[in-house]
Amino acid sequence: MIPLMDGLIFASFLFVIGLLGVMIRRNLLFLLLSLVIMNMGAIIALVAAGSHWQQFDGQMIAILTMSTTLAESIVGLTLLIKIFFRRKTLNIDSLSEMKG
Repeated sequence: MIPLMDGLIFASFLFVIGLLGVMIRRNLLFLLLSLVIMNMGAIIALVAAGSHWQQFDGQMIAILTMSTTLAESIVGLTLLIKIFFRRKTLNIDSLSEMKG
């Protein structure tokens, strides 16, 4: 059994990596991947806490969160493909320019 503190340290490490990816990157694909990494950090924290207290609530919420993350990723990838075919770029800065 993995100690609670090790699981939470790993979860916070993943969350910080995802947060840095969201703040630094300007590509929509990397932004979406960073959001998924942040969600996985939160899921690992839920599983670690549920395992430590020997409760199944953490695992059930983690499964629900994984399905929500999967749905979010599918919608995000669909929008990303649509934006790429329309604008021919995935750069966030070029997408914020208005055309008129």
